[in-house]
Amino acid sequence: PPKTCSYSCVYCQVGRTDHLTLRREAHCDPGELCADVKHVLGRLHENGERIDYITFVPDGEPTLDSGLGNQIRLLKPLGVPLAVITNASLLSNADVRDDLCGADRVSVKVDAVRVRTWRRIDRPHGDLRLETVLDGVMQFRRQFRGELDTETMLVQGLNDSADDLKPLSAFLGQLEPCRSYISIPTRPPAVAGTHPPSEEAIVRAYEALSPSVEHVELLTGFEGATFSATGDAAADLL
Repeated sequence: PPKTCSYSCVYCQVGRTDHLTLRREAHCDPGELCADVKHVLGRLHENGERIDYITFVPDGEPTLDSGLGNQIRLLKPLGVPLAVITNASLLSNADVRDDLCGADRVSVKVDAVRVRTWRRIDRPHGDLRLETVLDGVMQFRRQFRGELDTETMLVQGLNDSADDLKPLSAFLGQLEPCRSYISIPTRPPAVAGTHPPSEEAIVRAYEALSPSVEHVELLTGFEGATFSATGDAAADLL
């Protein structure tokens, strides 16, 4: 999976150790990836584990992998729904949208719709423009026939004010995602001084987005322990 990214957001560790890029390249062999997935699925089925999704969420941005479309096409016959979690930075590219249309569910990152806030929290590649990114998200919404979700990472003092939440709510209302997730920093961040918002700010965000999106969910606490395992802990972690 790609360890490069187009964002160096204040929360993500990737941008701190790897370079930013907008260039798509092949990062793995689709056939080998499919074989690996088949092996893991077999082990999970043997253990009686239930599988909800096969999810593309690499150490970096998945759409930077030029083989993503082929990977999705090879995995599709396995009969397990496919999901992709993307920062949405490359959705203005028609080839990226075409690749993602093969998935069953796509989650796009929308941390801010105001330029200054977006640059502060996501620290994007210098050639990216917020207007183009948001337009790409809208184009993908019109093209995609699966379930489209959004995720907004709230960071204290960066994007948790009413001035940022109001236009964000308006954009999501036009986008009409199936679900909008509100998340907060829960792991050590890439930038010192990055903190989760206050409880009052989280409630304010929920109340701001709810009139525009039918389903708003908070990802602010313990994620649960219902994770599947093949029986080989070391391999699963790797």
